[in-house]
Amino acid sequence: MTLVTGGLGYLGSVLVPVLAQRGKVRVYDSMMFGNHLAGTPNVEFVTGDIRDRAKLKTAVAGVTDVLHLAGVVTDALVDMNPVLARRINVEATAELSRLAHDADVRRLIYVSSSSVYGSQEIQASIETDTPNPLTEYARTKLEAEAPVLDAGGAVIRMATLMGPAPRMRLDTIVNIFAKQAHFDHRITVHCGEQWRTNIHVRDAAAAYLAMLTREPPLRGIWNLGWRPMMALDIAREVARAYGGVPIVVADVADERSYMMSGEQLKAALPGWWPKRTIWDAALDNRQWFIESALDPTDPLYDNTRRMAGFMREEAKT
Repeated sequence: MTLVTGGLGYLGSVLVPVLAQRGKVRVYDSMMFGNHLAGTPNVEFVTGDIRDRAKLKTAVAGVTDVLHLAGVVTDALVDMNPVLARRINVEATAELSRLAHDADVRRLIYVSSSSVYGSQEIQASIETDTPNPLTEYARTKLEAEAPVLDAGGAVIRMATLMGPAPRMRLDTIVNIFAKQAHFDHRITVHCGEQWRTNIHVRDAAAAYLAMLTREPPLRGIWNLGWRPMMALDIAREVARAYGGVPIVVADVADERSYMMSGEQLKAALPGWWPKRTIWDAALDNRQWFIESALDPTDPLYDNTRRMAGFMREEAKT
């Protein structure tokens, strides 16, 4: 059995059904965004806070592999309550690592972030480069890597996800541009010269499936992402998928440029490599928008807006 923390999030909602086709899956999640996978065969759902050690220990019992997705994601959310974010992103990850080690799980895989490298504008970061996180969110993701590595696990520094999912996010760069193109009939780019490395959520799910079936298990640090592109070029590719909607460049500085190479992981997972481009993600999103008839203003699709109340309320306690 595989334990997936945060398994009802953006990536988890795509990955868990795939994992469930090969074996039993236990999902440990706060259910803050609901359960879009209810009724999925072979999946056991456990509602719990990642900070609850006793409940987490019970969730770890009897599993062979642990995939840790749970956490506070986005710079804005972490900045609202850095203390709580550290407890969730760092301390809870350290505790889960200890529990997984004590339970002698075969694989412990932690999803970190490409943001730990800091701003890169000359060449794509590789796993041996020295991290230089620029935000508190990135610092928490980096700090949480150490206990995972100490427990013999694998750290996956993942690029920004794109494309549709049962628990959709409209606050990642490609998805933001697709939402704007579809609903506003134009795309607004802030600055445009910053770099981003993206990966389709379905390609990411395929990568984690390959990791969970790989022998021997992965250890150490690995980058997961497709090739980096400048934000303005990403916007142009999305606009092209929408028939050439206009692009507006706003004069707002964004000093974060995340460039990352995933070649090392490609070599470690023979047969796996991202198959879907930004063009594909934009087309997939357009089809999803049409079929789902969603309200793009619903906070459900925006991590920061959905969790802002929780972060602020916890700050008062």
